[in-house]
Amino acid sequence: MAIFNVYSLCDFDEKVGMWEELINVKLGEACRQWCVLGDFNVVRKINERRGLNPTRNTELREVQGFNKFIEFMELVDVPLIGGKYTWYKENGKAKNRIDRVLVSLEWLDYWPNSKQYIKGRLVSNHCALLLKPIMIDWGPKPFRTMDIWKSDPTFKKVVKQS
Repeated sequence: MAIFNVYSLCDFDEKVGMWEELINVKLGEACRQWCVLGDFNVVRKINERRGLNPTRNTELREVQGFNKFIEFMELVDVPLIGGKYTWYKENGKAKNRIDRVLVSLEWLDYWPNSKQYIKGRLVSNHCALLLKPIMIDWGPKPFRTMDIWKSDPTFKKVVKQS
């Protein structure tokens, strides 16, 4: 299992450098369960940004680059619960979703139904995120057997002891 907490700078070239570094780490690792989380300082979609007016070309280049990074790393953006934005400007006139949790499909095999929850902002202009798998309790699991086991003379004894 590999967990990476990222803090990306605002400069696009610095972001690309960080993405390339993470790709190189992944290519050198045998681990398949990945979780990359933190402040990526970029949105995945234009509508995840409100109140700031960067140049359209710069923003599109960043969004496309970030989505290509996620695709190449074979990561999934875990569903967000509890809000739409994770960063707020002090005066409240701007807000973005620049913080997120990205995981591999193998991570989801182990922790299915994982969700990320937005928590409150206490000392930062960023909201804390909580990654949590949602487990559904369907009650006791039924006992299942194969008919061939019944022909084993120790079968009933093992079942009673269990």
